[in-house]
Amino acid sequence: DTAYYWNELYKCLRVYARLKKIAPEVDSLNIGGGFPIKTSLNFEYDYQYMVNEIVSQIKKFCEEEGVEEPNIYTEFGSFTVGESGGHLYKIISQKRQNDREKWNMINSSFMTTLPDTWAISRKFIMLPLNRWEDTYERVFLGGLTCDSDDYYNSEQHTNAIYLPVFSDTKPLYIGFFNTGAYQETIGGYGGVHHCLMPQPKHILIDKDEEGNFTYKVFREEQKAEDVLKILGY
Repeated sequence: DTAYYWNELYKCLRVYARLKKIAPEVDSLNIGGGFPIKTSLNFEYDYQYMVNEIVSQIKKFCEEEGVEEPNIYTEFGSFTVGESGGHLYKIISQKRQNDREKWNMINSSFMTTLPDTWAISRKFIMLPLNRWEDTYERVFLGGLTCDSDDYYNSEQHTNAIYLPVFSDTKPLYIGFFNTGAYQETIGGYGGVHHCLMPQPKHILIDKDEEGNFTYKVFREEQKAEDVLKILGY
Protein backbone atom coordinates (compact mmCIF):
# COMPACT_ATOMS: atom_id res chain seq x y z
CA ASP A 1 0.00 0.00 0.00
CA THR A 2 2.25 2.76 -1.31
CA ALA A 3 1.79 5.94 -3.31
CA TYR A 4 3.68 4.30 -6.17
CA TYR A 5 1.19 1.44 -6.38
CA TRP A 6 -1.86 3.70 -6.42
CA ASN A 7 -0.25 5.98 -8.99
CA GLU A 8 0.32 3.02 -11.33
CA LEU A 9 -3.21 1.74 -10.74
CA TYR A 10 -4.69 5.13 -11.66
CA LYS A 11 -2.66 5.14 -14.88
CA CYS A 12 -4.20 1.78 -15.72
CA LEU A 13 -7.68 3.03 -14.85
CA ARG A 14 -7.31 6.08 -17.07
CA VAL A 15 -6.48 3.80 -20.00
CA TYR A 16 -9.50 1.64 -19.19
CA ALA A 17 -11.82 4.67 -19.03
CA ARG A 18 -10.63 5.99 -22.40
CA LEU A 19 -11.05 2.58 -24.03
CA LYS A 20 -14.46 2.07 -22.45
CA LYS A 21 -15.74 5.32 -23.96
CA ILE A 22 -14.45 4.31 -27.40
CA ALA A 23 -15.39 0.63 -27.20
CA PRO A 24 -18.25 0.04 -24.73
CA GLU A 25 -17.86 -3.73 -25.08
CA VAL A 26 -14.64 -3.54 -23.03
CA ASP A 27 -15.77 -4.91 -19.66
CA SER A 28 -12.70 -6.31 -17.87
CA LEU A 29 -9.52 -5.02 -16.27
CA ASN A 30 -6.45 -7.05 -15.31
CA ILE A 31 -4.58 -5.26 -12.51
CA GLY A 32 -1.65 -7.70 -12.54
CA GLY A 33 0.03 -9.29 -9.54
CA GLY A 34 2.02 -8.21 -6.54
CA PHE A 35 0.11 -9.59 -3.55
CA PRO A 36 2.79 -10.56 -1.01
CA ILE A 37 3.15 -13.98 0.58
CA LYS A 38 4.34 -14.73 4.08
CA THR A 39 8.13 -15.09 4.11
CA SER A 40 8.72 -14.95 7.87
CA LEU A 41 6.81 -15.78 11.03
CA ASN A 42 6.50 -12.10 11.99
CA PHE A 43 5.08 -11.09 8.60
CA GLU A 44 1.90 -9.02 8.87
CA TYR A 45 -0.23 -7.74 6.03
CA ASP A 46 -3.87 -6.63 5.97
CA TYR A 47 -5.06 -8.50 2.88
CA GLN A 48 -8.73 -7.70 3.41
CA TYR A 49 -8.02 -3.98 3.69
CA MET A 50 -6.01 -4.02 0.47
CA VAL A 51 -8.70 -5.90 -1.47
CA ASN A 52 -11.40 -3.56 -0.22
CA GLU A 53 -9.31 -0.50 -1.04
CA ILE A 54 -8.52 -1.66 -4.59
CA VAL A 55 -12.19 -2.36 -5.34
CA SER A 56 -13.25 0.91 -3.71
CA GLN A 57 -10.75 3.00 -5.66
CA ILE A 58 -11.72 1.38 -8.97
CA LYS A 59 -15.41 1.97 -8.27
CA LYS A 60 -14.81 5.59 -7.26
CA PHE A 61 -12.69 6.31 -10.34
CA CYS A 62 -15.25 4.80 -12.72
CA GLU A 63 -18.07 6.80 -11.13
CA GLU A 64 -16.09 10.01 -11.59
CA GLU A 65 -15.38 9.12 -15.23
CA GLY A 66 -18.97 8.08 -15.88
CA VAL A 67 -18.11 4.57 -17.04
CA GLU A 68 -19.27 1.16 -15.86
CA GLU A 69 -17.02 -0.66 -13.40
CA PRO A 70 -15.04 -3.51 -15.00
CA ASN A 71 -14.76 -7.14 -14.06
CA ILE A 72 -11.52 -7.22 -12.08
CA TYR A 73 -8.91 -9.87 -12.81
CA THR A 74 -5.66 -10.39 -10.91
CA GLU A 75 -2.46 -12.40 -11.29
CA PHE A 76 -1.67 -13.04 -7.63
CA GLY A 77 0.26 -16.22 -8.43
CA SER A 78 2.56 -16.50 -5.41
CA PHE A 79 -0.25 -15.52 -3.06
CA THR A 80 -2.54 -18.14 -4.58
CA VAL A 81 -0.26 -21.18 -4.66
CA GLY A 82 2.75 -20.36 -2.47
CA GLU A 83 1.40 -22.05 0.66
CA SER A 84 0.79 -25.30 -1.23
CA GLY A 85 4.41 -26.45 -1.07
CA GLY A 86 7.33 -26.95 1.27
CA HIS A 87 10.87 -28.32 1.00
CA LEU A 88 12.40 -30.61 3.63
CA TYR A 89 16.13 -31.23 3.98
CA LYS A 90 18.49 -33.19 6.18
CA ILE A 91 21.64 -31.58 7.56
CA ILE A 92 24.32 -34.12 6.63
CA SER A 93 27.49 -32.37 7.79
CA GLN A 94 28.98 -29.23 9.23
CA LYS A 95 32.17 -27.50 8.16
CA ARG A 96 33.99 -24.40 9.37
CA GLN A 97 34.77 -21.66 6.89
CA ASN A 98 36.95 -19.84 9.41
CA ASP A 99 37.08 -19.45 13.19
CA ARG A 100 33.55 -18.03 13.30
CA GLU A 101 31.42 -19.41 10.47
CA LYS A 102 29.76 -22.79 10.84
CA TRP A 103 28.25 -24.11 7.63
CA ASN A 104 25.52 -26.73 7.80
CA MET A 105 25.32 -28.64 4.54
CA ILE A 106 21.96 -29.92 3.30
CA ASN A 107 21.48 -33.18 1.41
CA SER A 108 20.46 -31.33 -1.75
CA SER A 109 21.01 -28.05 -3.56
CA PHE A 110 19.42 -24.64 -3.06
CA MET A 111 20.21 -23.72 -6.65
CA THR A 112 18.21 -26.62 -8.07
CA THR A 113 15.36 -26.98 -5.55
CA LEU A 114 14.88 -23.37 -4.40
CA PRO A 115 16.29 -21.37 -7.33
CA ASP A 116 14.82 -18.07 -6.10
CA THR A 117 17.17 -18.19 -3.11
CA TRP A 118 20.06 -18.06 -5.56
CA ALA A 119 18.63 -15.87 -8.32
CA ILE A 120 16.96 -13.09 -6.30
CA SER A 121 17.97 -13.88 -2.69
CA ARG A 122 14.38 -14.82 -1.87
CA LYS A 123 13.65 -15.57 1.78
CA PHE A 124 11.32 -18.33 2.94
CA ILE A 125 10.02 -19.39 6.32
CA MET A 126 12.68 -21.78 7.63
CA LEU A 127 12.35 -23.92 10.77
CA PRO A 128 14.02 -26.95 12.29
CA LEU A 129 11.72 -29.97 12.14
CA ASN A 130 13.09 -31.74 15.21
CA ARG A 131 15.28 -31.20 18.30
CA TRP A 132 13.46 -27.99 19.23
CA GLU A 133 14.46 -28.37 22.89
CA ASP A 134 18.20 -28.61 22.15
CA THR A 135 20.78 -25.85 22.42
CA TYR A 136 20.98 -23.63 19.35
CA GLU A 137 23.92 -22.19 17.43
CA ARG A 138 24.28 -19.65 14.67
CA VAL A 139 24.98 -21.25 11.30
CA PHE A 140 25.04 -20.71 7.57
CA LEU A 141 23.38 -23.09 5.11
CA GLY A 142 25.07 -24.51 2.03
CA GLY A 143 24.08 -26.86 -0.79
CA LEU A 144 25.92 -29.88 -2.17
CA THR A 145 26.89 -28.64 -5.62
CA CYS A 146 30.39 -27.46 -6.48
CA ASP A 147 29.06 -23.93 -7.07
CA SER A 148 30.07 -21.21 -4.60
CA ASP A 149 26.66 -19.59 -5.07
CA ASP A 150 24.83 -22.66 -3.77
CA TYR A 151 23.93 -21.33 -0.33
CA TYR A 152 20.99 -19.77 1.48
CA ASN A 153 21.63 -16.03 1.75
CA SER A 154 20.67 -15.18 5.32
CA GLU A 155 21.75 -11.53 5.03
CA GLN A 156 24.31 -11.43 7.79
CA HIS A 157 23.50 -9.18 10.77
CA THR A 158 19.80 -8.94 9.82
CA ASN A 159 18.45 -12.46 9.37
CA ALA A 160 20.88 -14.74 11.18
CA ILE A 161 20.04 -18.45 11.18
CA TYR A 162 19.97 -20.36 14.45
CA LEU A 163 19.55 -24.14 14.46
CA PRO A 164 20.03 -26.92 17.03
CA VAL A 165 23.72 -27.67 17.55
CA PHE A 166 24.98 -30.08 14.90
CA SER A 167 25.73 -33.62 16.03
CA ASP A 168 26.99 -36.63 14.07
CA THR A 169 24.79 -38.88 16.19
CA LYS A 170 21.56 -36.83 16.32
CA PRO A 171 19.98 -36.22 12.88
CA LEU A 172 18.69 -32.71 12.16
CA TYR A 173 16.01 -31.87 9.62
CA ILE A 174 14.90 -28.43 8.45
CA GLY A 175 11.97 -27.21 6.41
CA PHE A 176 11.39 -24.28 4.07
CA PHE A 177 7.73 -23.33 3.77
CA ASN A 178 5.48 -21.42 1.34
CA THR A 179 7.67 -22.57 -1.54
CA GLY A 180 4.81 -23.65 -3.81
CA ALA A 181 5.21 -20.85 -6.35
CA TYR A 182 7.76 -20.92 -9.18
CA GLN A 183 10.48 -23.03 -7.55
CA GLU A 184 9.74 -26.28 -9.36
CA THR A 185 8.83 -24.66 -12.67
CA ILE A 186 12.06 -22.63 -12.65
CA GLY A 187 14.29 -25.41 -11.36
CA GLY A 188 12.62 -28.00 -13.58
CA TYR A 189 10.90 -31.26 -12.71
CA GLY A 190 12.84 -34.42 -13.49
CA GLY A 191 15.45 -34.05 -16.20
CA VAL A 192 19.07 -33.16 -15.51
CA HIS A 193 20.03 -30.63 -12.85
CA HIS A 194 23.16 -28.66 -11.98
CA CYS A 195 26.00 -30.97 -10.89
CA LEU A 196 23.66 -33.90 -11.66
CA MET A 197 21.76 -33.37 -8.41
CA PRO A 198 18.83 -35.83 -8.24
CA GLN A 199 15.23 -34.69 -8.26
CA PRO A 200 13.99 -35.01 -4.64
CA LYS A 201 11.21 -37.33 -3.54
CA HIS A 202 7.76 -35.75 -3.89
CA ILE A 203 5.11 -36.42 -1.25
CA LEU A 204 1.49 -35.24 -1.49
CA ILE A 205 -0.15 -34.37 1.84
CA ASP A 206 -3.91 -33.99 2.01
CA LYS A 207 -6.85 -34.38 4.38
CA ASP A 208 -9.62 -36.95 4.15
CA GLU A 209 -13.29 -36.30 4.87
CA GLU A 210 -12.72 -36.88 8.60
CA GLY A 211 -9.95 -34.29 8.71
CA ASN A 212 -7.12 -36.81 9.03
CA PHE A 213 -3.90 -36.23 7.12
CA THR A 214 -3.14 -38.56 4.23
CA TYR A 215 0.25 -39.08 2.60
CA LYS A 216 1.08 -40.32 -0.87
CA VAL A 217 4.47 -40.69 -2.56
CA PHE A 218 4.00 -38.96 -5.91
CA ARG A 219 7.52 -39.79 -7.11
CA GLU A 220 10.59 -41.33 -5.53
CA GLU A 221 13.95 -39.58 -5.56
CA GLN A 222 15.58 -39.62 -8.98
CA LYS A 223 18.18 -42.37 -9.42
CA ALA A 224 21.64 -41.95 -10.90
CA GLU A 225 20.73 -44.44 -13.62
CA ASP A 226 17.80 -42.25 -14.68
CA VAL A 227 20.02 -39.18 -15.00
CA LEU A 228 22.66 -41.05 -16.99
CA LYS A 229 19.99 -42.45 -19.32
CA ILE A 230 18.77 -38.93 -20.09
CA LEU A 231 22.36 -38.00 -20.95
CA GLY A 232 22.64 -40.93 -23.34
CA TYR A 233 24.70 -43.36 -21.26
